[in-house]
Amino acid sequence: MISGLLVLNKPSGISSGEFIRKLKPFLGDSKIGHSGTLDPLASGVILACLGQMTRFTNFLANERKTYIAEMMFGLQTDTGDLDGKIEREYKKIPTKNDFNKIKKKFIGSLNQEAPKYSSLKYKGKPLYHYARKNKEVPKKIREIEIYKLDLISVDQNKFKFLVECGKGTYIRSLVKDLAKDLNSVAVLSNLQRTISAEHEISEAHEIESINRENIKSKIIQMGDALRSLDKLQCASEIIDRIKKGQKIYLKEAEIKSKYLRLFDEKNKFIGILKNINGLVSPKRLISIEN
Repeated sequence: MISGLLVLNKPSGISSGEFIRKLKPFLGDSKIGHSGTLDPLASGVILACLGQMTRFTNFLANERKTYIAEMMFGLQTDTGDLDGKIEREYKKIPTKNDFNKIKKKFIGSLNQEAPKYSSLKYKGKPLYHYARKNKEVPKKIREIEIYKLDLISVDQNKFKFLVECGKGTYIRSLVKDLAKDLNSVAVLSNLQRTISAEHEISEAHEIESINRENIKSKIIQMGDALRSLDKLQCASEIIDRIKKGQKIYLKEAEIKSKYLRLFDEKNKFIGILKNINGLVSPKRLISIEN
């Protein structure tokens, strides 16, 4: 079984699920999944999790992501992007200075309303299921984190910006909220994810370059794939206790991360530990046969 991570560059015009399924002919019986869905409109970094790596997908999804986004002023659509039905037109175009004045309000913890055309679930069905039938459902408000928001360029009514954000951030919603604060309307006209869980687009492979013969050479091993988590290396007797489900107290007071990568003395990846004030316990370990 093939296990590990493939960093891929998804083109626009295809769903994330359909895109990674193109790998199936090269994987035999290995499972496949991905971390961090990109809308069909969007392009950029997709993390394809193979084999046992699928058990660690959520740890990747919880990490920071960076995007280059383009918002186009003058239109508001029901989907928040160029694919939707036009709901409103308003020709006021803000200036570069206007954007830079309000951006500080969007850095930090925010409450964000998810787009009605999204895959978030309500009563077991995605929100887009109800939106397509014009059915009203309660708004989905979630707390998100924006770490960085920088304007890159302005071309008439198109503003390009960089955003670094936490899990669950909808860039379509961010664009809508930015435009509202600028007393205008806008849609997301282009989006590229450039970093996901510290994996950058410069290391991403084009899926056309992958085949049965070379796929293993392009895979990042599981321990390295989770590079955004702090590393802990332990002696075999400690690892044996952890495998039995025992909690271990760490003397390394400087380790503050909630989750840690566990390695043995030979630098073999064992799994993920949960850390609460220096008391660690097994969260998810790889299966014995690996």
